[in-house]
Amino acid sequence: MQERVKIFTFVSGHGETVVEPPHEDRINEWLSMAKARLVHVSQSESERAAAGHHVTVCVWYVPEPISAAHA
Repeated sequence: MQERVKIFTFVSGHGETVVEPPHEDRINEWLSMAKARLVHVSQSESERAAAGHHVTVCVWYVPEPISAAHA
């Protein structure tokens, strides 16, 4: 099986979501460097008492084969 998963977790302030710039920037940075084909993306949120929201984003992907030039 070649499929892999990258998990991003954040504890955010009350009312903040994954679309806030710091979270989005971190995910976009990883995506710009990943040599892969995206397969699936999921997001879940849960409220933490007195701590805001816990946000998890999972990115399933298949890595590109390593070419002979990079081996």
